[in-house]
Amino acid sequence: MAAMSLLLRAAVTLGSRRPLGVSAVWSRFPLLGRAVSRSGVIAPVRHGSQEKRMFIIKPTTFYDKRFLQLLRFYIKLTGIPIAVFVTFINIFIGEAELAEIPEGYTPEHWEYHKHPISRWIAYYLLDPPEKHYEKCLALIHAEVEKAELRKKEWKVRRLMKERGDGPWYHYETPSTSLIDYDPKSTPDN
Repeated sequence: MAAMSLLLRAAVTLGSRRPLGVSAVWSRFPLLGRAVSRSGVIAPVRHGSQEKRMFIIKPTTFYDKRFLQLLRFYIKLTGIPIAVFVTFINIFIGEAELAEIPEGYTPEHWEYHKHPISRWIAYYLLDPPEKHYEKCLALIHAEVEKAELRKKEWKVRRLMKERGDGPWYHYETPSTSLIDYDPKSTPDN
């Protein structure tokens, strides 16, 4: 491949240095475009580079750019209103101030938070701590019951090994007097 490209370049170089002869008369007419010079010698046209221009195949970046543009758009679409909302709350409402609890009043669980947004989240989205505590107790109770069942199962298995019992069912074998042998006495009928 390299040898062919060298031969091709040498042939172009030799062919471009040859005078035109008779066809130089026709050089006034732009049949050959810029390749025909005034001296009657064909010179190759260079397109701003010393070497052959190559078409480099590379993976497309269209989908990457499109994804990033859409990501920026949707971040701005949601981020700007949220930033305006949070700024509005911080400027006009502000954080809660610490005060004494009045006599006979029990504060709710969301009233312990300082920021209004965290109070709203605790009131509408999160479970109260009592409910969370009860859920944890229910999980612990279920695990305790599983442990008790495992202990009972181990005890049953140990007793079955000691006594030679098995988990199968035992049916009494029927007596042979209940079997009817008449269909077998004459098989051809």
